[in-house]
Amino acid sequence: MTVIHANDPTTRFLSQLYELREDVSLRITETSTNGAVRREICADNVIMMLGHGNQYGLFSVPNRNGKYNRFLITDKHVQFLRDKICIGIWCHADMFAERYGLHGLFSGMIISELQEAVEYNITATKEEIDMEMEKFSVRLRYCIERYGLEEIPIRIKTLDDVRSELTMFNYNNLHYFK
Repeated sequence: MTVIHANDPTTRFLSQLYELREDVSLRITETSTNGAVRREICADNVIMMLGHGNQYGLFSVPNRNGKYNRFLITDKHVQFLRDKICIGIWCHADMFAERYGLHGLFSGMIISELQEAVEYNITATKEEIDMEMEKFSVRLRYCIERYGLEEIPIRIKTLDDVRSELTMFNYNNLHYFK
């Protein structure tokens, strides 16, 4: 599995999805060139893409002003991802996957920061968000290791032990695309 995950401290919790896994062959970060990203995608069958993003792709790290100026994954990578098994966990990755006909497990909007909770009118504290995102990552890894990707959107909901506005929002925003 090739992992594409920028060194963004606000998504560090997602590293639990791949750390210490024997099947991870390479980790691509914000220092990787677009050519290197394409080559590595071509060389593997399973691609895990993690971090912040939008319907246009997966972001790299933000600049000093908090703006995202670079994408790690965009429409330019789609032709290399089409025949792969993909796991895309970033905000609106499902829209990206649906638009381009990608296969695998993708997240919709996931609330991982307080500002996102405010934007979506979800009552939660920063501490609650941080704690629940850690649990979400551990549970998602558990599901990835034990079930087929198509089962995960249903299986992960059964692991939500809090059932708060926040957790129900996040646990209901995983989607499988054939």
